[in-house]
Amino acid sequence: MAVRPDIYDPLEEYATVFRDKFKQIASDTFEQLAKEANVDVDANRQTCRLYYRAKNDKETLEGSISGLKFLMGFLIVLSIVGIILVGAKLEVWLPAVVGAIFVASIVSLLVACTAVFTNIQKKKEELEQISARVVALHKQAWEQMAVLNNLYDWDILTRMMSQTVPRLEFDDYFTTQRLADLEHTYGWDGSFNTDRSVIYAHSGLINGNPFVICRTKKMEMGTKTYTGTKVIHWTTRERGADGKYYTRYHSQTLTATVTAPCPYYFEKTRVIYGNVAAPDLVFSRVDNDLAGREDSLSYKWERRKLRKKARDLTGSDYAMMTNEEFEVLFNTSDRNNNQQFALLFTPLAQESMLKLMRDEQHGYGDDFDFYKNKMINTIVPQHVQDMTLDCNPEQYEHFDFEVAKENFVKINAEHFRAVYFSLAPLLCVPMYQQIRSHEDIYGRRMKKRSAFWEHEALANFWGNMYFKHPSCVTDCILKTTNKVGRDNKSVIQVTAYGYRTKQHVKYVSTYGGDGCWHNVPVHWDEYIPVTGSGSLDIEEDNNAPEKVNTQRERIHRINEILNRSHYRLYRRHIASACR
Repeated sequence: MAVRPDIYDPLEEYATVFRDKFKQIASDTFEQLAKEANVDVDANRQTCRLYYRAKNDKETLEGSISGLKFLMGFLIVLSIVGIILVGAKLEVWLPAVVGAIFVASIVSLLVACTAVFTNIQKKKEELEQISARVVALHKQAWEQMAVLNNLYDWDILTRMMSQTVPRLEFDDYFTTQRLADLEHTYGWDGSFNTDRSVIYAHSGLINGNPFVICRTKKMEMGTKTYTGTKVIHWTTRERGADGKYYTRYHSQTLTATVTAPCPYYFEKTRVIYGNVAAPDLVFSRVDNDLAGREDSLSYKWERRKLRKKARDLTGSDYAMMTNEEFEVLFNTSDRNNNQQFALLFTPLAQESMLKLMRDEQHGYGDDFDFYKNKMINTIVPQHVQDMTLDCNPEQYEHFDFEVAKENFVKINAEHFRAVYFSLAPLLCVPMYQQIRSHEDIYGRRMKKRSAFWEHEALANFWGNMYFKHPSCVTDCILKTTNKVGRDNKSVIQVTAYGYRTKQHVKYVSTYGGDGCWHNVPVHWDEYIPVTGSGSLDIEEDNNAPEKVNTQRERIHRINEILNRSHYRLYRRHIASACR
């Protein structure tokens, strides 16, 4: 068995090896899927060629009809104007010959309108025929690609990533065993999930050390400002320039506001990684946008503050390392153990980290926060916050073989880049790849079952509408409990925490221009917690073979799973009952 090499410079490895390697693997994977699906590529190309041509003819015809309608409208307007002029008996001042020509012109316009109308009707008939042809060709193209579109699964990206990066492995799903390892071996605090709901989670190993790429949703109570208005009127008596008194009428719109609590929901994607290296080290590092700006005043000011903090022996134990650029750009001045920090971030690690933060050609530059709490490391990359990395295979489906191939490689390459550079800060640290836990080396015996992270992801995949309280008007935080039954069957109880609103009116006393106080009504909403519930029936496929030789065998396996309502492929072919 070949020894998998460590990655000491993730940026260089990506630029010279992994980027092109992944694209080749993605291209080969698509070709293999197409071969397994037995797609008639030539027939699909011919169908798509006819479809695009018919679609273009349809658009041209629609434009032609629009132009003819405009022309007919213009002619009708001219005809109406002419008839009105004739009705006004303008022949009194027009010569008889000119009047005759004028009447003939009106008649010609009416005849032209009729001809244009006839032409429009004819083209509409052609449009109906060509529209039917477009629909038929589109349907035929989808049918030609149906088998291939059904071959895509939720694990296809992670399988290709594991083939590309030597020390990277992904789980089929997040198991209770993986969660237990994080908790018992690495000290993961489960309170993280108390007020969060998991949108999706991809777990795996980096050289035997567990990681989870997860997106979670959290509710935070904020405030909302409501505005109310009231119009007031009053009169005043004022003396004019002539010495007489006049009554003046005034009006003013009074405005008042009320601020009340309001729930807000936020989603965040993060990488959680467990490693026993530097087991007592705690620090937090936040993106400071100083990479590449070493000549700026901001950089120099930050360096000055760190130097001053290092000299202050009374208020901090912070000791500045020799590489001041690394200290400034990767600012972890709140760290609690300088010795363990130095062992972790060796000169090689510092160099790799600086290259990573300064590069925006291959990677994303310095766009990540890095938190270490003893043996738990958390990376929050900004570049994935607006991306959907749930690996939904529907994103690959298309009716055109050539477009599908291009999209498959392009989408997966972008997602690979995003995931790789989310893990890159961890790969910059050689010690993280050289140390494995005792449990990973000798193994831990535990029955393989899906963790509640996967259950919450499943519930969120179904959507809030199946679980929310009937009066709920906000988003929901979905939490689950598992009632394990026989034969790997379980009932997942889902609880949806949301809010209903109760309307109130508050009268705010506001001073007006008339010298009086007025009560301005402000309508505001009170958010009251409500709880909905539902359940999911699942059956886990824990007896599936570890290896599937061909995609065709995988199809047969999927069909077996679907027939038994198995859990493993729930995201793609959901067969569980939501009630």
